[in-house]
Amino acid sequence: MADNIFSNFEPVSETTVVSKDFDDIKPFYASAHGHSRLFTAVYQGKKVIIKTLKPEFTQDEQSRKNLKKEYEFTSQLDNRFVRRTLGFESIQGLGESIILEYIDGKSLAEHVRVGTLNEKQVKNVIIDLCDGLNYMHRNGIIHCDLKPENVMITADSYRVKIIDIGLPETNYKTDHELLIKENEFIAPELFKGEEADPRSDVYSLGKIIEFIIARNMLDQFSSVATHCTQFSREQRFDNILAVKSEITKSHSYMKLVLLAVVLVTLGILAYVYIPKIVEKSKAEKAARLSVEFHHELDKVNAETASQCEKYKLTSLDEPIAVPAAWKEDSLRYRQQLEHFWSIDSLNRVAVDAIQNQKQAIAASRQRDFDALKQAQLLQADSIALPLTK
Repeated sequence: MADNIFSNFEPVSETTVVSKDFDDIKPFYASAHGHSRLFTAVYQGKKVIIKTLKPEFTQDEQSRKNLKKEYEFTSQLDNRFVRRTLGFESIQGLGESIILEYIDGKSLAEHVRVGTLNEKQVKNVIIDLCDGLNYMHRNGIIHCDLKPENVMITADSYRVKIIDIGLPETNYKTDHELLIKENEFIAPELFKGEEADPRSDVYSLGKIIEFIIARNMLDQFSSVATHCTQFSREQRFDNILAVKSEITKSHSYMKLVLLAVVLVTLGILAYVYIPKIVEKSKAEKAARLSVEFHHELDKVNAETASQCEKYKLTSLDEPIAVPAAWKEDSLRYRQQLEHFWSIDSLNRVAVDAIQNQKQAIAASRQRDFDALKQAQLLQADSIALPLTK
């Protein structure tokens, strides 16, 4: 579906909005974690996206200021790789709204997951991303939420449109659920509450390249991705232009390598070096997967204490067994780790980690039960004591 890129949005129910300036206004999505909702409409003969506030925030002064501020700094952007902001209108039935360009296409996330882009198209997407981000940074705007879902690929020309540029609607430092879900693409400094700079988007771009590599679409930019995704921003590329330079250099270099490989295949040397290259590539990929896996595993293990507290036993009438509600958390952990499960050894470790957390919750509830029981006995003794005198 065109412009369908909102992985953290939820569908809104059907509603009727009538406007003298906009035709065919239809609900699209409402932010699951923030204050906004989206509609499609026809404006001056063209299909557009309307971004406005949820009804419960339309009278909130800070939310209205944020919406206006988002319009002010995105309306100055005019680049073919960035979604255009068309205007700011007060629409009857919706209130103050940002009018955005409608994009006929699919997100990079959708394309990568179904494998519809060829290698050349993927390289062009990365270069387009670099050009769009560089333009934004030159205009003093940091995206801060760059991820495959926020990169649209147009249906007609397969070119990039960067979307969802605006003020963050979620505090990543305090929203633990969103932290677990989106940690992969957000720069570490943003979770610590530090100010963003262009290197924050460099980190996200590197994670997008890793996302593509992990799904076997291309593997030649792994060193670029590693340089982009260093934990310390001082160790990353200084800016997007440096990333693009390395990407285009790698692009040209790979053409020469391909020519060399074709020539080598004409002789016996190909039988000597090709197996070594393949083996090295597999080893590097295995090493990357291992690092990513243990990163995800650490997040699961780190949540054990909070899960014990979440399912704390508060009454002797409750069953001691782990509540059925915990299965929802278990499913979330499985989704975090699912793309590692094709490796048997990692699969076993992942299953053990989830099982260990369940056992820890069960042990915690048993301790809670014993403590409650002891408290009940002490209370009974204190009541009965005067009767024995």
